[in-house]
Amino acid sequence: MNFYMILGIFLLFLLMAINLLMFISFIKQGDERRKMIVQKAGNNTFAITAVYLVFCLIEDIIKSCTQAVPMKGMNPFIVLTVMSIMYFVQLLYFKRKYGA
Repeated sequence: MNFYMILGIFLLFLLMAINLLMFISFIKQGDERRKMIVQKAGNNTFAITAVYLVFCLIEDIIKSCTQAVPMKGMNPFIVLTVMSIMYFVQLLYFKRKYGA
């Protein structure tokens, strides 16, 4: 096997693990501080994702109108992975900030 193929497979499994950890952190129970940290990280991730999706939509509309380029769909795995990475970074930040 080629080095780049092994690296690609490793990255795919790493990104899938991050997605899985995001969902596990939603399910995990804890005290009020843990719930607040998860809520803040989730709220910030949702806001960032919503702004990103609106930006992509506006960009597609502008390209469609000005350059006659058809609107493209978004890859759901990529969007979910980016959301998971943002959530993970936010979770680490708020855990460090509030000491959970």
